[in-house]
Amino acid sequence: MKFIRHIKTWILVCLLAGSIAACSSETRHSANREVEEFSTWVEENSKRAETATEEEWNEMEAEYNRKATDIEKRSADWDDQTKAEWEKVQAQWQETVGRSGTRFRASEVEPEFDTELKNR
Repeated sequence: MKFIRHIKTWILVCLLAGSIAACSSETRHSANREVEEFSTWVEENSKRAETATEEEWNEMEAEYNRKATDIEKRSADWDDQTKAEWEKVQAQWQETVGRSGTRFRASEVEPEFDTELKNR
């Protein structure tokens, strides 16, 4: 009887350890998948930002900030590859921010320039 009780205890310990490992693995996989999906969102919206109005751009930027904050909360579950992907996504978005800012500043300057030409 003692032997069977020890076997049951070991089986229970093994099942518990397996469950914890599976949950940890699933959590990591879920976190990695979120970063991959966010990367796709950034790629699509970076292209869209090239022709977006300033209002559309402000909405995209607000959505980026919301999504990034939500995803970053789970950064403790990321593996090294996911961390590298996250840094790449952030750099890509910062490039988009720079291009969009330049485009909007240029569009603000152009009408003034046109007015000066018409007055001559």
